[in-house]
Amino acid sequence: MSGLGYHARLLIEGSGKVTEQANPFQPPRAEIEPIVESGSGSLLEAPRSAPAGNGMQWISDGWVLFKGNIGLWILMFVTLGAIFIAASLIPFLGFLASGLFPILMGGWMLACHRQHTEGEFRFEDLFAGFREHFKPLAIAGLVYLGANLVMMLIAGVLMAIMIGSMAVMDGGDMALATLSLGFLLAMLVIMALMIPVLMLIWFAPALIILQEVAPVEAMKMSFFGCLRNIIPFLVYGLVGMGLFIVGAIPLFLGWLLVYPLLMCSIYPAYLDIFIAEDVDGSEH
Repeated sequence: MSGLGYHARLLIEGSGKVTEQANPFQPPRAEIEPIVESGSGSLLEAPRSAPAGNGMQWISDGWVLFKGNIGLWILMFVTLGAIFIAASLIPFLGFLASGLFPILMGGWMLACHRQHTEGEFRFEDLFAGFREHFKPLAIAGLVYLGANLVMMLIAGVLMAIMIGSMAVMDGGDMALATLSLGFLLAMLVIMALMIPVLMLIWFAPALIILQEVAPVEAMKMSFFGCLRNIIPFLVYGLVGMGLFIVGAIPLFLGWLLVYPLLMCSIYPAYLDIFIAEDVDGSEH
């Protein structure tokens, strides 16, 4: 069981405060599994380690969310794509636009949460991150932007070293081989660095907008949540890759379904890894 599979529903609790007089003779109380109470479920202090098969289940549960309003999900995805494509046409702004990713993804996670708990969501939920928890989401965006900048700088340095090495050569096949090796090495380094960066940001928007976790702490929790679930994420990646291959067959039009489906699958994975459940299997 995982994600929406065993999280039957979220109980959105009120924020009323109960005051009680301290009893000096009352014995100390301790919880077996410490949790942090929140209006969107009970957040575990340590991420849960899921079975390997849950990677497949996250996508299956993501489909449950996605099929609730396929047209609206696709419209939101196309809007996201239009925003980033438009930004990429403006020099330098395209790179800075990556800092918007946690803000917009926070809105997507809120839409998933509403679809899960209320059975519906609105198009404007996509931009909820600009209204709710904007500051922590923006800080996460700046950290994400900085991490991408570091990756680009490292790749640029490697390329410069390789080009410099080629310049001192006589040219010919050896110089061409060195340049090709430089490109390959730079790409491998970017791919290697991209994985921990994605681990930092993968669950951070959901933790920030649904659990009010501080941005740096949310990114830390996201990283360790991914780290503790490497095996199910491998299964998740293989299934996702298969969906991308199938989606590319009809002139890549299938990606209009695959991309938003996989974006929705992040929410059940978040529930599975970070949210506590009662002994009866329902969401606390």
